[in-house]
Amino acid sequence: MTTPIEPDSSLYRLAVKRPSLLTLIVLISFGSIGAVVVTPAIPAIMDHFHVGASVAQLIVMLFLVGYSLGQLIYSPVAKRYGRKPALFLGLTLSLLGNILCILSAPFNSLFLLVVARFITALGASVGLSLTFMIISDYFYEKHARKVTAYTMLSFAVVPGVGTAIGGFLVTYLGWESSFYFLVLYGFFALYLVYRLAETSTEKEVEATKFTRIISAYLRDLKNPILTLHSIIIGSTTAFIYIFAATAPVIVIRIMGLSPDQFGLLNLIPAAGFFSGNFVSARLSHHLEIKTVLRLGITLIGVGVALFALLFLGGWHTPLTLFLPMFVLYFGIPLFYSNAAVIATFRVKDKLNASSIMSFLNIGGAVIGLSIIELFHSNPLYVLPSVFIFIYLVILLLFRKGQKLIS
Repeated sequence: MTTPIEPDSSLYRLAVKRPSLLTLIVLISFGSIGAVVVTPAIPAIMDHFHVGASVAQLIVMLFLVGYSLGQLIYSPVAKRYGRKPALFLGLTLSLLGNILCILSAPFNSLFLLVVARFITALGASVGLSLTFMIISDYFYEKHARKVTAYTMLSFAVVPGVGTAIGGFLVTYLGWESSFYFLVLYGFFALYLVYRLAETSTEKEVEATKFTRIISAYLRDLKNPILTLHSIIIGSTTAFIYIFAATAPVIVIRIMGLSPDQFGLLNLIPAAGFFSGNFVSARLSHHLEIKTVLRLGITLIGVGVALFALLFLGGWHTPLTLFLPMFVLYFGIPLFYSNAAVIATFRVKDKLNASSIMSFLNIGGAVIGLSIIELFHSNPLYVLPSVFIFIYLVILLLFRKGQKLIS
């Protein structure tokens, strides 16, 4: 008689086909590329609909609101029906939203564009929400640090290249072409999910009951390690999305560069993020997790200080904007990839933990953009000032976090 394989055993993990790194990269970055590919088009959208920068940036803002809320949807769905059905649901919803974005041009409707971006974000959020679940399903904690770090290379490679692609598309084919690109990218993601093996070991029939969802989230939100590290992660993510929403106005409108030039310059911070993730993955073999966290926080501070010194000192050029971002973006993944492991592996219900972490992560970006929207003065001085404020908040929270894991 054959002995059944226990779901939590190492034999079970060997029996399940290992998730490919390409699939994990595409999924975890699916929402972020949806956010950044459109950023070079913001000035063109302003001209098309005859609106100011603050209104056009609502496209980024509401995308992030939907992206944040969506993080809480897919954990219960994945528990009840499995990881793949939840992924198919989210990616299909994202495709629908991008098609509606395309239709906003012939209908000349900014309202349709904004609503469609919100719908797109609700669907696109499935990637970030479930990628950490899939990693925790298959890998053990030590290996998960390495896999998470390599997976997060996508936050540099895919959005960075995506911004460059978006710049060229807007310059030569118009702002609508960025949404055609996202539709094609969505179909590619669906193909990868079709080839993905299901990693869930059991189905929870009552997982989608509203009262159970609320009680489970409230229970895990009380975990201080999960909550605090997720908020810090969200604060570092705020740097990325504030820069993505503000930099096009600075570079294209104030400095006078073209969208394709802006897209190419974005490869500088992208290279920093790529390098930071690569170094983080290598350091996971040699340094304790707390040491890497401190190194990441320090590098973020160096980037913020350099950027503030240059811009508040009056040196306003593309290089003085993008080179400090290289340093800042290098430090973020050193913190992010390790803090994400701490947040999700210190909670029994890793699916809920992943959703809460992702919700607070993107929520930090929403709050950051809301803060910068309060200021209607020159973005050349507002941006470094907001960055300094965010970094001071990170330092305060980080000290509390160190005490929790010591």
